[in-house]
Amino acid sequence: MPKHSYVSAERFILSREFFGMKLGLENITGFLASIGSPQNNYPTIHISGTNGKGSTAAMIASILQEQGYKTGLFTSPHLVTLRERIRVNGRKIPKPSVVAFIDRYRKILQERKLSFFEVITALGLYYFDKVRVDVAVIETGLGGRLDATNVLKPLITITTDISRDHVEILGSGLRKIAREKAGIMKPGVPHLVGMIPETTRDVFRKRSEQINSPLYLLSPEEFIAIPNRNRLDFIANGWTVTGLQPGLYGAHQLKNAALVVKAVSLAHARNLRISKRAIRNGLKKTRWLGRFQVIERKRLPTLVFDVCHNTGGVQAFVNAFTTRFPGRKAHIITGFVKRKEHQKMFDLLGQVAEKFYLVPLATHRTTNIDELCTTINWRNVPYSKYPSLQKAYERVRKTSHRDDIIAIIGSHFLVGEFFERFGLV
Repeated sequence: MPKHSYVSAERFILSREFFGMKLGLENITGFLASIGSPQNNYPTIHISGTNGKGSTAAMIASILQEQGYKTGLFTSPHLVTLRERIRVNGRKIPKPSVVAFIDRYRKILQERKLSFFEVITALGLYYFDKVRVDVAVIETGLGGRLDATNVLKPLITITTDISRDHVEILGSGLRKIAREKAGIMKPGVPHLVGMIPETTRDVFRKRSEQINSPLYLLSPEEFIAIPNRNRLDFIANGWTVTGLQPGLYGAHQLKNAALVVKAVSLAHARNLRISKRAIRNGLKKTRWLGRFQVIERKRLPTLVFDVCHNTGGVQAFVNAFTTRFPGRKAHIITGFVKRKEHQKMFDLLGQVAEKFYLVPLATHRTTNIDELCTTINWRNVPYSKYPSLQKAYERVRKTSHRDDIIAIIGSHFLVGEFFERFGLV
């Protein structure tokens, strides 16, 4: 019989946040070694990047699952429950498995003072071994070099994108950020890089030469993206796959999908057999909550959700919105955490905003709404502040019409709170 309930186990995991964010591998490496290094018992694909790594991971996992592999997927952050972070063939880790892990290792986790992210990472890597996955796709949490996930011996590694985010931790210079992301590269293991700024490519080339890691870069010549049809043709690396239609929407997702096709071609060359049929069907079937997710409802306003929490993400959202809804604007309910480039984000959102509805997030990291109101140049877009997401959404529902668009965007915290409170309406 379990010693604790799921609620108790979850509370213990969340309590590890009091130990703060610890960049470094000593703690988690020691713990995993003490339980037999489970992460070495199955092949992995390891993904870093500023934006797009979650969507890329989800697409790769969907393709592998379509191929017939029992596939683990580790991502962060979660929207509603931390169990979302650990999935096998699309299913969240069961509550009893969380309880069993905490019951068994609570004492040693406390003694070694593992942080929240270290605990959830260890849980995921242990669970994937316990259920004997054929392969696991692992997304880094923050950075790469010192991220708790960087304990793997991966089949291939990937960096999706380099842009500014978490600058208080990773630094504001793109080259410095790139060095942290490139830290997941391993000797002899192919590393694939997305369409990153030219100034950062040398970082990966240098790292590749230093550790003898074969380097591949996605090139715009390797694919044709047709955003208004959400279609992709890929011709490179000995593969030609045309007429792909990803389940995820937007020009940025077409670029991510091209990176995914190149990634699985590299994995295929390293004996992870993947067919073009699995690629086609896996991309089409990919679902990923809160990534330009559109819900159209009869006689009610259209809803759009997006966890675009930095400037690059907001730009991708605006591009996708103008393609999907040309000439239209949205009532935007939004909130952001501190230390973001808020003015730049609102400058971009102003292109598609009918009005802003500003709300605080359910976290101590939320930015101060009053401060936003007095410091942002709103570019003549009207705005109002509300004490909660619920109050803002109730107001929008009362004043909007069925032909309107309501967008809930800006943070995992905000979109997650909406799903938890209102479901997928």
